[in-house]
Amino acid sequence: MNKWRTLAMAGITSAALGLSACGGSDGGASAAATDGELEKAELTVGSLPISDYATLYWADEKGFFEDEGLDVTIKPVQGGPGGVQKVVAGELDLTNSTTFGTAMAVDSGLPIRSVVLTSALADNGIGIFAPKGSDITEMADLDGKSVGINTTKNVGDITFRALAEAEGMDVQPDWVEVPFPEMIGGVEAKSIDAGYMVEPFMSAARAAGLNQVADLTKGPNEGLAMSTFVASQKFLDENPDTAAAFAKAMYAAGGDMEENEDEVRAWLPSIAQLDESVAKEMPLPTYYSQMEPDAYDKAVGIVKDQELVSSDLDPGTTLWTPAE
Repeated sequence: MNKWRTLAMAGITSAALGLSACGGSDGGASAAATDGELEKAELTVGSLPISDYATLYWADEKGFFEDEGLDVTIKPVQGGPGGVQKVVAGELDLTNSTTFGTAMAVDSGLPIRSVVLTSALADNGIGIFAPKGSDITEMADLDGKSVGINTTKNVGDITFRALAEAEGMDVQPDWVEVPFPEMIGGVEAKSIDAGYMVEPFMSAARAAGLNQVADLTKGPNEGLAMSTFVASQKFLDENPDTAAAFAKAMYAAGGDMEENEDEVRAWLPSIAQLDESVAKEMPLPTYYSQMEPDAYDKAVGIVKDQELVSSDLDPGTTLWTPAE
């Protein structure tokens, strides 16, 4: 997927299973001894059926989990926080999350760890849209304006603030929580001045005649490591070989997706609510074929800079890696 690639992909290394950390994420990473024997073969994994987490579905359908001796059942979740609570409660073995969300959860005391780094933000894959003819034409115009967002202290407002600060702007929107499916209607009805959107809603917004006034994947957010799958520390302590097998399958699937962009685009509408025309043209995330610790650290650094987590949080304490 060279067209959309923002991070270089590397091959899977069997010694690390794509998870070994170095640099800033080395010292605090949780580790467990593995011997190659699966503790359990059947896993229940929560996920949103969107392109950012598509590796999970690809690994399931293309046999990567089966290759590792795993039988994975995918359960839909409403969002990262809900899935994380189910992981902590033992209702799910793993679930989707984000680098931001995982760091904040761990910092708050939740016993979870990132097991897989799944994807990076797609080029111009998140942004803010305003009505056609509005006096809002650029990011600076959003100061004091009501901007719809699916949830606060999440990807949208965190990347917005990071970009604004990087460009030396003091822009503080009035964030209003609005579900993504209602965002375009809210902007058109002018119940909100603008709306934060992701795909496929961005493509729908353009088709509806809305104007994009901010690309939140620029500057410090370019190629930002974002999507993860997490498990509870209890699960990881009890099932290190199973977790390692899951990670190996996911990274193998991610590498395969990077090598087969056309097939991925044709397949995405089968797991996500996407029109074929949207899937054909929309920017795709970068799918990881191994852990990228520097990229992971950078993402955690953003929430540290914004004081959403403790200043001394070690990114490695949010990661799990099999002991060598």
